[in-house]
Amino acid sequence: MLNLIKSLVGLNAAMSKKIRSVQACEEGLAFSNANEFKKAFPLLLEASELGNEKAMSVLGSMYLLGQGTPENGVEAVRWLENSIKMGFDDAISVLGMAYVTGKAGVKIDIEKGREMLIHAAESGDEQSARMLGMMDRREGMFRHLKKKR
Repeated sequence: MLNLIKSLVGLNAAMSKKIRSVQACEEGLAFSNANEFKKAFPLLLEASELGNEKAMSVLGSMYLLGQGTPENGVEAVRWLENSIKMGFDDAISVLGMAYVTGKAGVKIDIEKGREMLIHAAESGDEQSARMLGMMDRREGMFRHLKKKR
């Protein structure tokens, strides 16, 4: 009987954590969508720390763009990678773009970024497909890329 009670208490704690992560994520997204990034940031950080993969992706983007927090490439990569590991594929496109552009001081890795963009484009992400097209045509910031042999 004692083991059953302990199991129920543990389950209740896990459910409370999950509910709070969803609630904080939804509140944070509402502020983010209203361009109130300073209000969105702490809520999305809380949701991310509670394991919400969507919040992790948005938080990574905020670090990348300096929205509600100073730009920080290390934190951006950390949260985007965590989101991807948890199965949130939308973060693949953002991280791929960070690797090919070097935004927020992210170390440029064209090959790794390109692989991520290909994966995202094949999954239907139009922005990734456009970025790949620019890379292939050597347009804009990609005009100095060397052609593959």
